[in-house]
Amino acid sequence: MRRILQAVKKEPVYVEVAKVTDIEKGKMKNIQVEGMDILVANVDGKFYAIDDRCGHMNALLSMGKLVGKNVICPFHFAHFDVTTGKRVKDPVSEEFKDADKLPEEMQNFLNYVKTLVDPVKTYDIQSYDLKIEGNKILLKLES
Repeated sequence: MRRILQAVKKEPVYVEVAKVTDIEKGKMKNIQVEGMDILVANVDGKFYAIDDRCGHMNALLSMGKLVGKNVICPFHFAHFDVTTGKRVKDPVSEEFKDADKLPEEMQNFLNYVKTLVDPVKTYDIQSYDLKIEGNKILLKLES
């Protein structure tokens, strides 16, 4: 039985998504793979891949900021760990810490946006296995 299972088990399929030299330390890049947006990040010389869509409102995370191992969504500032895809911080909250310095109309608008955004659940996002072969970054395709 074990031999039959081994014969049926497929080898994982990897596709090249970037070159190591394409993504500097502390940077990230959007990669299109089979119709999906994938974010590849270089954290201290180690590469990680996650979905490049925010688990809150679907914005492209690669347009945000990479701070250490956390990517900050450019839309509502949700934070995700690029090593796991786990949500680290919910959207909006303290990103507007200096809002009191803004004109009253803008403060009111930001408060209104917060009331709209807060009820929307923020989900963890998919992470993907990568391997490095020479200068190639290879992403494992899910079967």
